[in-house]
Amino acid sequence: MLCREVQNYISTAKGLPFFYVIGDEDYCSVLEELKQADISVVRMSEFCLKDDKFPSVDELVDYFRTSDVDYRDNKFVVIGLGEYLALRGSAVADKELRRLKNTTLGNARAILLLRGVSSQAAKIIRDDNKMVEQQRAYVSNNLLTNVSVTNMPEDVGLVVQTGIKYLLRAFEDGAIGNVYTSTSLVLDNALFPLFTLSGAYSVVKYIVGDFELDSGLGTEEQWKRLLKDLNKCSKDIRAVFDKYGIDERLIDDLCLAVSGLEYRNWLVFLYLKLNAKQIQNYYLKLVIDETLNFEDFKTNLMVKITEFSHQDRYFRLLYDERKKLLRNFPEEDIAVFVKTNEIDPDESIYHLTDNTLLEKKTIVKWVVSNGISEAIAYVYPALDEYLKKYIFDCPVLSDELTEYFDLYKKQKVSNHISDEFIKLVEKYADGISYAQLPTRDNAIKAVSSKNNAFLYWIDSLGVEYLSYITALAKKKGLSIHTDIVRSDLPTITSINKQFYEQWMGGKKYKEEQLDNIKHKDKGGYFFTDDEDPIHIPAELEVIEKALNTAAMELGMHNCKSFIIASDHGASRLAVIKKQEVPYETDTKGEHSGRCCKSFDGCDVPYKVEENGYIILSDYGRFRGSRPANVEVHGGASLEEIVVPVITLTLKKQVGVKITVMHSDDITADRHDGVTLNLYISDVESPDNISLVIEDKPYQAKSEDATHFTFALTDIKRAKMKPYTADVFDGSDLIGSVSFKVKGKTATIKDDFDFGDEF
Repeated sequence: MLCREVQNYISTAKGLPFFYVIGDEDYCSVLEELKQADISVVRMSEFCLKDDKFPSVDELVDYFRTSDVDYRDNKFVVIGLGEYLALRGSAVADKELRRLKNTTLGNARAILLLRGVSSQAAKIIRDDNKMVEQQRAYVSNNLLTNVSVTNMPEDVGLVVQTGIKYLLRAFEDGAIGNVYTSTSLVLDNALFPLFTLSGAYSVVKYIVGDFELDSGLGTEEQWKRLLKDLNKCSKDIRAVFDKYGIDERLIDDLCLAVSGLEYRNWLVFLYLKLNAKQIQNYYLKLVIDETLNFEDFKTNLMVKITEFSHQDRYFRLLYDERKKLLRNFPEEDIAVFVKTNEIDPDESIYHLTDNTLLEKKTIVKWVVSNGISEAIAYVYPALDEYLKKYIFDCPVLSDELTEYFDLYKKQKVSNHISDEFIKLVEKYADGISYAQLPTRDNAIKAVSSKNNAFLYWIDSLGVEYLSYITALAKKKGLSIHTDIVRSDLPTITSINKQFYEQWMGGKKYKEEQLDNIKHKDKGGYFFTDDEDPIHIPAELEVIEKALNTAAMELGMHNCKSFIIASDHGASRLAVIKKQEVPYETDTKGEHSGRCCKSFDGCDVPYKVEENGYIILSDYGRFRGSRPANVEVHGGASLEEIVVPVITLTLKKQVGVKITVMHSDDITADRHDGVTLNLYISDVESPDNISLVIEDKPYQAKSEDATHFTFALTDIKRAKMKPYTADVFDGSDLIGSVSFKVKGKTATIKDDFDFGDEF
């Protein structure tokens, strides 16, 4: 109900305006009551000559005076005036209210509904006793207002109708709380709380709760695009992320999420920054915390690890988590890291991974320059498995082949030939000890159930890869049996392909890529371009492909056995030796000069003549031959002649449990060594159980089907650190065990308690 003072004012002309000072609570109800009393509404916004120009109080005064003429419509309420004056500030409000207080109206009646300037209006009323005496003022009990204004640029898209006119119109309609506007007018003295937003970022920061990210994380265009999306998604940034499919799962394929400079890639970065505390990957969290702009994000993902020494407490955790994050990133991205990682050669090896071929090559080149490092075990496990000593277990030459190929592999990877190894090569070049080995063709003929066997020929596969092949077979749950055999001379494919052509069994396949890598142009590796052995990673990938194929074919039961065989091996060291035979001949050398058709008078010191060929058995090559690419075959070095015939089958699907018996009572005797007893839950070949300790093999004595005794005659002293042993069931590596050895004297002392007297 209207107050008594305003009712009296309406009924009797006073000649001057009425001040109705009001707050938010009563504004709408009072205005509605005035309308019902047939009071015309005059909007202050209508006195704005332009949309973004302050209204004219002079025009309002003129309106007052002309209203006296029309006696039918000379009672009105002015709304928006108080809010306008509040926007102008206390000084303007006081000046204009004092002016309006004394504006003559004649018979017209003007009620000024004043919200937002209660202090100024109340003071004027107190200063002028006549206003109270003449009942030309009323101050409501509740004058509180929570109006605030957020001014933002027009182009951010949050304000539909821009300009001060429409801000006043919102107030006139009773708007409370925060009101958006886009005005170019200066509102620095406003009595309402005023928030001025100068760009899209400031608007985003304002409307998104707890948004503490810095504006430098994005460009103005990116912030504008986000603001546009926020407007479409009810100002909920989580809804924006949902719209673009961005959630915690993006870490599973971070490459796809961050590769590029598109808007969605930036949103991913923003999502990670906003959710940094929830990131479980410590390396990603570190990068996110320390990256200040989107353009640096991917680079920091690549290179941040280079800031850490491998000796730092958390290095391996960060390394492992980075490796998982970057597993799908292409080489062009990783190249940035590889280049940065060159700064400190002593540390660089520890930062590399085997995620990309580029890094694998870089690891190999580092080894060439710096030597074999223990870091290879985790930065490039495949290379580490390749380098492990393979313990040959064949009727003849086991120790000789074990020693030879262990040295050969290390020198191949290091790209170096020692004088001692050259002497070893010449020792074997001077004889034909390899002739004691069985032939490959006979081993293939001995394959049982050929109709259920798959013959997989890997051209140029030598025995140097056996440690890697054994490790892969174990990982894939395959049983492996290896026959060490020899090729026919010369070690060229035309002489050594009968085993494949005459195969009468089931499926067969020839894998040529290994041979291509070693010495064909289409393999893509050239010694003249890069003398380092950067082809090794590609070789290992061919081997892995073969074992994957074996696991698939056997797992699908397309065959019962998978036979990997080869025509010949190849020699890397014969290439890097760069040794030409000082012998002139008109016969053009074949296979990079490792052999040529027989001719009279050839008096080179290390040669074999067979099948109409002269075959070099050291690392020489005939003059006039085509230079090798990165490896060569055709000669009679052990790495060219000795090849494996590998039989892979499925293991029984049981977990083999291996337990060291009486582990607390293992003692070393200086005469007899150590006796080790193992329990093995399931074996295929109980008469062929062995273990390897520090590269030395030991054969087991079978006590029964599950208990085995080993006489470790070479271990005659105690050792502080545990011994580690690889356990083999035939050729299968079925597990590893560790055990401690105590000295006999220490054991005797432990058996007696001398009390406190000693």
